[in-house]
Formats: sequence, C-alpha cells, structure tokens
Amino acid sequence: MTIRLPLASYGDPAEGRYGSRVASVTTLKLSDGRSLCVRRWPGTGDPLVLLHGLLDSSEGWNHLAELQCERIAFDLPGFGHSDPPARGSLAGYASDIAAGLQMLGVERFNLVGHSLGGGIATALAEMMPDRVGALVLLAPVGFGRIPLAEAVSLPGVRSVVQAALPVALSSRLVVTAGYAAMVTNGLLPEPEVVDRVTGRGGALVAGAREGTRAVADAGRSPTAFHRRRIGYDGPVFAIWGKDDRLVPASHCKGVRAALPQAHVDVWSCMGHHPIRERFEELIATIDRATDAAMRRAQRLALARAV
Repeated sequence: MTIRLPLASYGDPAEGRYGSRVASVTTLKLSDGRSLCVRRWPGTGDPLVLLHGLLDSSEGWNHLAELQCERIAFDLPGFGHSDPPARGSLAGYASDIAAGLQMLGVERFNLVGHSLGGGIATALAEMMPDRVGALVLLAPVGFGRIPLAEAVSLPGVRSVVQAALPVALSSRLVVTAGYAAMVTNGLLPEPEVVDRVTGRGGALVAGAREGTRAVADAGRSPTAFHRRRIGYDGPVFAIWGKDDRLVPASHCKGVRAALPQAHVDVWSCMGHHPIRERFEELIATIDRATDAAMRRAQRLALARAV
C-alpha cells in the first residue's frame, strides 16, 4: 500500500527558458519508505507521463514545457532526487511509477519513455493497459540484447566500473566527451545536461548500477518483450536513430513483433537522443500519438453507447 507524503513542492526556475508555465516538484513516499520525485506542469486534457533514460532526470523533459497538455515527469528510482530501487528491473520501476500515479490521482494518461524509460513505459502499459491512451517509445530497451550493458553487469567488470564512475560522472570533460561520442554522435550536450550529471556525480552510481542491470536482464530474459506479444493494444509510436550506438536500431524488429500495431520510424542522421537531435519531429510524433489516443477513446465510448 502506498501513502502520499509531499516532502517538497516548489516552482522550478529553469522552466523560464522553455515556456511560461512553471512546474511543481513534489516528493512522494512509497510504501517501503523510499522517496519518488515528480515534476508536474499544468495543462489540459489527458496528462502526458514522461520517463527519462539512464543518468538523466525529470529535468530532461523541460523542453516540452510549451506543450498544451498536462505533463508529469518522474525521476526514475536512483536518478534525480528519487531513492534507488532495491534491485533494478523494468517491472520494479514500472510498479514504482504506477504507485506514484495512484498517489497523484492520475487515471488515464499518454506515456512517453526514452531508452531505459522506454522499457519501463512498455512494462507500465502492459501493467495498466486500460489507462494508457497511447505509448511513445524513443529507442526503448527490452526489445533486444545490449552487449555493452551485459558486459558492464558482469561481477568483475561491475566492481571496476563502480569504482571509476564517481570520478567520471563528476568530470565535465568526461561527461561531455561521453555524451558526444555515444549519445548524439558528435553533437555536444547542452550545459544544463552536463550540470545535472556532474552536480550529482557519485550519487548516481547506485542508480546507474541498477539501471544497467535492468537493461541487461530485460534483453536476455526468457520473457523479454521481443520474445512475446505484449499485452497492450493501444496506439504505439516508436522512434530510433539510424546511428544509435547505445540501443541499436535493429531492435525495432522486436517492437514490431511484440507490438504489431506500432508505427515504427528510423530517423537518419540521428543517434540516441531525439530531444536533443530532432526536437520538432519528436513533438510532431507526440502530437500524432495523443490524437490517436483521443480517436481511440471516442471509438470506444461510441461502442459502449451502442
């Protein structure tokens, strides 16, 4: 059972750069005592729930402040200002987000997930299929094996990586170089992205460890998404960058097998981060998804009335 305990609620000054509407930031208390941080922008219509990728936080969605719908962005467990999970798994993260939505009183919503957040979004949509109007997946994990995550999760390698991460994540040079080399294929990160990572530095190690474990397990599990049909039949829009070095575009085959209704696009000249690399096209895709969700809701309402 979960209880709601707001530990903090305040305006986010960073929002002024991206839109006039200010987000409220609230900390929820999960049933096991862990904190879950959520950022919420006002708007109309069904809320848009946003789940970020590895090492990011809810602040990574600040650019979407100009959208008219309500937006709800969570700091995934272990990132931002949320406590780490006991053990990282897509189902475990999804359960925490479901508990957070319950505490916020959110019934029906559209869902966007990037990378690790995309795998969690898929698990959440399967967990509560009647409440998710549409699903937007941005290079989601879980639809194929990711050798890098599996290698980093090996016991011997994991201990070395854990020892090096606090220093690496606190270095602006390392974070900038890693982002440009692996995430956006040469495009430098915005200063606030570097600030967010280096400002938390060693505090991100536990979240990174459990998130990487979840990514590796999600790809090789006998019940991985790409090995079965997912129990969600609503609209799905999936996007990959053709030059993605972290979650290969070849994983789109897994999406098509698991979610046959999905509209899958592979965008040329893009790496792993559409928010940074193809923002306008991303907004258009989200608009298409919310329109599809609205049309589906109208069809279902009409069918029930007949």
